[in-house]
Amino acid sequence: MNKWNEIRTAYKLAQYQTLSATAQDIGVHRSTVMRHIDALEEDLGVVLFQRNDKGYIPTEAGLEIMRLGEVTENQFSQFTSQIMSKEQALEGTLTITTIGDMASSLMPFIQEYQHSYPNMRVDFIGDIRNYNLEYGEADIAIRGGEKPTTPDNIVFPIADLEIVLCAHKNYIELMGVPTEKELPQHRFIAMKERPSHLPWNEWIHTNIPEKNIVFLCSSLQIAVRALEAGSGICALPKEIVDDNSDLIEISSNLQWQLPIWALVHRDMFNLTKIKAFIDILRSSEGKPINFKL
Repeated sequence: MNKWNEIRTAYKLAQYQTLSATAQDIGVHRSTVMRHIDALEEDLGVVLFQRNDKGYIPTEAGLEIMRLGEVTENQFSQFTSQIMSKEQALEGTLTITTIGDMASSLMPFIQEYQHSYPNMRVDFIGDIRNYNLEYGEADIAIRGGEKPTTPDNIVFPIADLEIVLCAHKNYIELMGVPTEKELPQHRFIAMKERPSHLPWNEWIHTNIPEKNIVFLCSSLQIAVRALEAGSGICALPKEIVDDNSDLIEISSNLQWQLPIWALVHRDMFNLTKIKAFIDILRSSEGKPINFKL
Protein backbone atom coordinates (compact mmCIF):
# COMPACT_ATOMS: atom_id res chain seq x y z
CA MET A 1 0.00 0.00 0.00
CA ASN A 2 1.40 3.37 -1.05
CA LYS A 3 -0.79 5.80 0.92
CA TRP A 4 1.69 8.07 2.71
CA ASN A 5 -0.10 11.27 1.68
CA GLU A 6 -3.46 9.89 2.76
CA ILE A 7 -2.09 8.67 6.12
CA ARG A 8 -0.56 12.10 6.76
CA THR A 9 -3.87 13.74 5.94
CA ALA A 10 -5.74 11.37 8.31
CA TYR A 11 -3.21 12.08 11.07
CA LYS A 12 -3.73 15.81 10.71
CA LEU A 13 -7.54 15.43 10.58
CA ALA A 14 -7.45 13.39 13.77
CA GLN A 15 -5.52 16.25 15.36
CA TYR A 16 -7.68 19.14 14.15
CA GLN A 17 -10.99 17.30 13.63
CA THR A 18 -12.13 19.82 10.98
CA LEU A 19 -11.61 19.86 7.23
CA SER A 20 -10.74 23.58 7.15
CA ALA A 21 -7.98 23.44 9.76
CA THR A 22 -6.50 20.28 8.23
CA ALA A 23 -6.56 21.72 4.71
CA GLN A 24 -4.90 24.94 5.90
CA ASP A 25 -2.16 23.06 7.77
CA ILE A 26 -1.10 20.83 4.88
CA GLY A 27 -1.78 23.42 2.18
CA VAL A 28 -4.50 21.71 0.16
CA HIS A 29 -8.21 22.23 -0.59
CA ARG A 30 -10.92 20.82 1.70
CA SER A 31 -12.05 18.51 -1.09
CA THR A 32 -8.54 17.00 -1.23
CA VAL A 33 -8.72 16.17 2.48
CA MET A 34 -12.06 14.44 1.98
CA ARG A 35 -10.77 12.55 -1.04
CA HIS A 36 -7.72 11.32 0.90
CA ILE A 37 -9.85 10.09 3.80
CA ASP A 38 -12.36 8.35 1.53
CA ALA A 39 -9.57 6.62 -0.41
CA LEU A 40 -7.78 5.50 2.76
CA GLU A 41 -10.96 4.12 4.36
CA GLU A 42 -11.79 2.26 1.18
CA ASP A 43 -8.31 0.83 0.92
CA LEU A 44 -8.20 -0.25 4.58
CA GLY A 45 -11.81 -1.40 4.71
CA VAL A 46 -12.48 0.40 7.99
CA VAL A 47 -14.14 3.62 9.14
CA LEU A 48 -11.54 6.06 10.46
CA PHE A 49 -13.80 8.98 11.45
CA GLN A 50 -17.28 9.58 12.73
CA ARG A 51 -18.79 12.57 10.92
CA ASN A 52 -21.07 14.78 13.06
CA ASP A 53 -21.79 18.42 13.75
CA LYS A 54 -18.67 18.62 15.96
CA GLY A 55 -16.45 17.62 13.07
CA TYR A 56 -14.48 14.45 12.34
CA ILE A 57 -14.01 12.30 15.47
CA PRO A 58 -11.43 9.49 15.08
CA THR A 59 -12.63 5.94 15.66
CA GLU A 60 -10.34 3.31 17.24
CA ALA A 61 -8.85 2.73 13.80
CA GLY A 62 -8.54 6.49 13.36
CA LEU A 63 -6.65 6.75 16.67
CA GLU A 64 -4.24 4.05 15.44
CA ILE A 65 -3.63 6.10 12.31
CA MET A 66 -3.07 9.15 14.51
CA ARG A 67 -0.47 7.29 16.61
CA LEU A 68 1.27 6.05 13.44
CA GLY A 69 1.32 9.56 12.00
CA GLU A 70 2.69 11.03 15.23
CA VAL A 71 5.55 8.53 15.38
CA THR A 72 6.36 9.07 11.71
CA GLU A 73 6.31 12.87 12.03
CA ASN A 74 8.61 12.72 15.07
CA GLN A 75 11.03 10.46 13.23
CA PHE A 76 11.06 12.77 10.22
CA SER A 77 11.59 15.73 12.51
CA GLN A 78 14.55 14.05 14.20
CA PHE A 79 15.96 13.02 10.83
CA THR A 80 15.68 16.59 9.53
CA SER A 81 17.40 17.95 12.64
CA GLN A 82 20.23 15.44 12.29
CA ILE A 83 20.72 16.28 8.61
CA MET A 84 20.66 20.03 9.26
CA SER A 85 23.10 19.60 12.14
CA LYS A 86 25.52 17.69 9.92
CA GLU A 87 25.12 20.23 7.13
CA GLN A 88 25.78 23.13 9.49
CA ALA A 89 28.78 21.39 11.03
CA LEU A 90 29.86 20.05 7.63
CA GLU A 91 30.46 16.43 8.49
CA GLY A 92 30.82 13.72 5.88
CA THR A 93 32.74 13.09 2.66
CA LEU A 94 33.39 15.28 -0.38
CA THR A 95 34.30 13.24 -3.48
CA ILE A 96 36.45 14.98 -6.10
CA THR A 97 37.36 13.38 -9.42
CA THR A 98 40.07 14.56 -11.80
CA ILE A 99 43.27 13.28 -13.38
CA GLY A 100 45.91 12.37 -10.82
CA ASP A 101 48.27 15.01 -12.23
CA MET A 102 46.00 17.75 -10.83
CA ALA A 103 46.41 16.55 -7.23
CA SER A 104 49.29 18.87 -6.31
CA SER A 105 47.58 21.88 -7.85
CA LEU A 106 44.33 21.26 -6.00
CA MET A 107 45.90 20.38 -2.66
CA PRO A 108 46.09 23.99 -1.36
CA PHE A 109 42.33 24.34 -1.92
CA ILE A 110 41.65 20.99 -0.26
CA GLN A 111 43.82 22.00 2.70
CA GLU A 112 41.95 25.29 3.05
CA TYR A 113 38.64 23.41 2.88
CA GLN A 114 39.62 20.88 5.55
CA HIS A 115 41.13 23.58 7.74
CA SER A 116 37.80 25.43 7.67
CA TYR A 117 35.75 22.22 8.04
CA PRO A 118 37.90 19.70 9.96
CA ASN A 119 35.13 17.07 10.09
CA MET A 120 35.00 16.75 6.31
CA ARG A 121 36.85 13.89 4.65
CA VAL A 122 37.97 14.27 1.02
CA ASP A 123 37.81 11.27 -1.30
CA PHE A 124 40.13 12.14 -4.22
CA ILE A 125 39.66 9.96 -7.32
CA GLY A 126 42.65 10.46 -9.63
CA ASP A 127 41.46 8.83 -12.83
CA ILE A 128 41.30 9.80 -16.50
CA ARG A 129 37.77 8.32 -16.70
CA ASN A 130 34.88 10.79 -16.58
CA TYR A 131 32.85 9.85 -13.54
CA ASN A 132 29.09 10.40 -13.71
CA LEU A 133 27.98 13.22 -11.42
CA GLU A 134 24.31 12.51 -12.11
CA TYR A 135 24.55 9.10 -10.46
CA GLY A 136 26.57 10.32 -7.50
CA GLU A 137 29.90 8.79 -8.53
CA ALA A 138 31.50 12.09 -7.46
CA ASP A 139 30.44 15.45 -6.02
CA ILE A 140 32.79 17.66 -8.05
CA ALA A 141 34.72 16.97 -11.26
CA ILE A 142 37.77 18.94 -12.40
CA ARG A 143 38.34 18.55 -16.14
CA GLY A 144 40.54 20.10 -18.81
CA GLY A 145 39.87 20.96 -22.45
CA GLU A 146 36.89 22.50 -24.19
CA LYS A 147 34.06 23.62 -21.94
CA PRO A 148 32.02 20.50 -21.00
CA THR A 149 28.48 20.47 -22.34
CA THR A 150 27.15 17.57 -20.26
CA PRO A 151 23.43 18.22 -19.59
CA ASP A 152 22.40 19.17 -16.04
CA ASN A 153 25.92 20.12 -14.93
CA ILE A 154 26.90 23.58 -13.74
CA VAL A 155 30.31 24.44 -15.19
CA PHE A 156 32.68 27.26 -14.28
CA PRO A 157 36.36 28.02 -15.11
CA ILE A 158 39.11 27.74 -12.51
CA ALA A 159 42.33 28.06 -14.57
CA ASP A 160 43.79 28.45 -18.04
CA LEU A 161 47.11 26.67 -18.65
CA GLU A 162 49.54 27.39 -21.46
CA ILE A 163 51.23 24.25 -22.79
CA VAL A 164 54.67 24.43 -24.46
CA LEU A 165 57.30 22.04 -25.78
CA CYS A 166 60.44 21.70 -23.68
CA ALA A 167 63.47 19.52 -23.05
CA HIS A 168 65.96 18.96 -20.24
CA LYS A 169 69.27 20.79 -20.55
CA ASN A 170 71.08 17.44 -20.81
CA TYR A 171 69.07 16.57 -23.91
CA ILE A 172 69.74 20.01 -25.41
CA GLU A 173 73.48 19.68 -24.75
CA LEU A 174 73.49 16.35 -26.57
CA MET A 175 71.04 17.00 -29.40
CA GLY A 176 70.97 20.80 -29.70
CA VAL A 177 67.98 23.17 -29.72
CA PRO A 178 65.72 22.12 -32.60
CA THR A 179 63.99 24.51 -34.94
CA GLU A 180 60.33 23.85 -35.65
CA LYS A 181 61.28 22.28 -38.98
CA GLU A 182 63.74 19.94 -37.25
CA LEU A 183 61.28 18.69 -34.58
CA PRO A 184 60.24 15.49 -36.47
CA GLN A 185 63.89 14.37 -36.34
CA HIS A 186 64.04 14.58 -32.52
CA ARG A 187 63.06 12.15 -29.76
CA PHE A 188 59.69 12.69 -28.06
CA ILE A 189 57.83 11.71 -24.91
CA ALA A 190 54.04 11.30 -25.22
CA MET A 191 50.94 9.95 -23.51
CA LYS A 192 49.96 6.45 -24.58
CA GLU A 193 46.25 7.32 -24.52
CA ARG A 194 45.09 9.94 -27.02
CA PRO A 195 42.13 11.77 -25.39
CA SER A 196 40.69 14.64 -27.41
CA HIS A 197 41.32 17.21 -24.66
CA LEU A 198 45.13 16.88 -25.09
CA PRO A 199 45.70 18.45 -28.55
CA TRP A 200 49.49 18.74 -28.05
CA ASN A 201 49.69 15.00 -27.45
CA GLU A 202 47.70 14.40 -30.63
CA TRP A 203 50.09 16.74 -32.47
CA ILE A 204 53.05 14.58 -31.37
CA HIS A 205 51.37 11.34 -32.49
CA THR A 206 50.35 12.91 -35.80
CA ASN A 207 53.51 14.84 -36.73
CA ILE A 208 56.38 12.90 -35.18
CA PRO A 209 57.43 9.60 -36.78
CA GLU A 210 56.48 6.64 -34.59
CA LYS A 211 60.13 5.56 -34.29
CA ASN A 212 60.95 8.96 -32.74
CA ILE A 213 58.25 8.71 -30.05
CA VAL A 214 60.63 6.87 -27.76
CA PHE A 215 58.72 6.98 -24.45
CA LEU A 216 54.99 6.43 -23.87
CA CYS A 217 53.35 6.74 -20.47
CA SER A 218 49.99 7.10 -18.74
CA SER A 219 50.51 10.21 -16.59
CA LEU A 220 52.19 13.59 -16.71
CA GLN A 221 54.20 12.81 -13.59
CA ILE A 222 55.85 9.85 -15.33
CA ALA A 223 56.46 11.98 -18.43
CA VAL A 224 58.29 14.54 -16.30
CA ARG A 225 60.54 11.83 -14.85
CA ALA A 226 61.44 10.73 -18.40
CA LEU A 227 61.98 14.37 -19.37
CA GLU A 228 64.34 14.89 -16.42
CA ALA A 229 66.27 11.79 -17.48
CA GLY A 230 66.89 13.40 -20.87
CA SER A 231 64.77 10.92 -22.82
CA GLY A 232 63.36 13.50 -25.22
CA ILE A 233 61.08 16.48 -25.82
CA CYS A 234 57.80 16.76 -23.92
CA ALA A 235 54.81 19.11 -23.66
CA LEU A 236 54.30 20.69 -20.23
CA PRO A 237 52.48 23.64 -18.64
CA LYS A 238 54.63 26.72 -19.20
CA GLU A 239 54.70 27.60 -15.51
CA ILE A 240 56.37 24.26 -14.70
CA VAL A 241 59.02 24.94 -17.34
CA ASP A 242 59.57 28.50 -16.09
CA ASP A 243 59.97 27.30 -12.49
CA ASN A 244 62.64 24.70 -13.36
CA SER A 245 66.02 26.04 -14.48
CA ASP A 246 66.95 22.62 -15.90
CA LEU A 247 64.08 22.73 -18.40
CA ILE A 248 64.41 24.71 -21.61
CA GLU A 249 61.39 25.86 -23.60
CA ILE A 250 61.69 25.12 -27.29
CA SER A 251 60.72 28.29 -29.12
CA SER A 252 58.16 27.68 -31.80
CA ASN A 253 54.66 28.59 -32.79
CA LEU A 254 53.49 25.38 -31.16
CA GLN A 255 51.68 26.46 -28.02
CA TRP A 256 48.34 25.25 -26.73
CA GLN A 257 45.81 26.55 -24.22
CA LEU A 258 44.25 24.16 -21.71
CA PRO A 259 41.21 25.58 -19.86
CA ILE A 260 40.46 23.85 -16.54
CA TRP A 261 36.80 23.55 -15.49
CA ALA A 262 34.93 22.54 -12.37
CA LEU A 263 31.64 20.64 -12.82
CA VAL A 264 28.84 20.07 -10.31
CA HIS A 265 25.45 18.50 -10.98
CA ARG A 266 22.75 21.15 -10.70
CA ASP A 267 20.79 19.11 -8.13
CA MET A 268 23.85 19.00 -5.86
CA PHE A 269 25.10 22.54 -6.39
CA ASN A 270 23.51 24.04 -3.27
CA LEU A 271 24.55 21.28 -0.86
CA THR A 272 26.53 23.04 1.86
CA LYS A 273 29.56 20.72 1.67
CA ILE A 274 29.83 21.22 -2.10
CA LYS A 275 29.08 24.94 -2.14
CA ALA A 276 31.78 25.53 0.49
CA PHE A 277 34.45 23.94 -1.72
CA ILE A 278 33.16 25.73 -4.82
CA ASP A 279 33.44 29.07 -3.01
CA ILE A 280 37.10 28.29 -2.27
CA LEU A 281 37.74 27.33 -5.90
CA ARG A 282 35.96 30.42 -7.17
CA SER A 283 38.15 32.62 -5.00
CA SER A 284 40.93 31.69 -7.45
CA GLU A 285 38.88 32.58 -10.57
CA GLY A 286 40.83 35.01 -12.70
CA LYS A 287 44.08 34.12 -10.89
CA PRO A 288 46.52 31.45 -12.10
CA ILE A 289 46.44 28.15 -10.26
CA ASN A 290 49.96 27.02 -9.41
CA PHE A 291 50.24 23.85 -11.48
CA LYS A 292 52.67 21.49 -9.73
CA LEU A 293 53.69 17.87 -10.06
